[in-house]
Amino acid sequence: MIEELAWFDAVGLIGSAIIVAAYYMATRGLLPADKIPFNAANIAGGSLEMISLIYRPNPGAIVIEVMFLLIAILAILRNLRARA
Repeated sequence: MIEELAWFDAVGLIGSAIIVAAYYMATRGLLPADKIPFNAANIAGGSLEMISLIYRPNPGAIVIEVMFLLIAILAILRNLRARA
């Protein structure tokens, strides 16, 4: 199976791993879900997943990734405004 993975599949898997790691850390209290690092991890992971979805489109996955990316971007903007 590993031999059959295209580079974009590997990129998508790395993105998924980043998102899962951030979620795990948030549930363990190690990474606050309302702070920039958590949302930045979601943006990074989601962006990598979107790259893979360009090459293997899945409408449902694209919609959910776009929504998660927007939520994370808005959360970062909220954090930055609160700091100012």
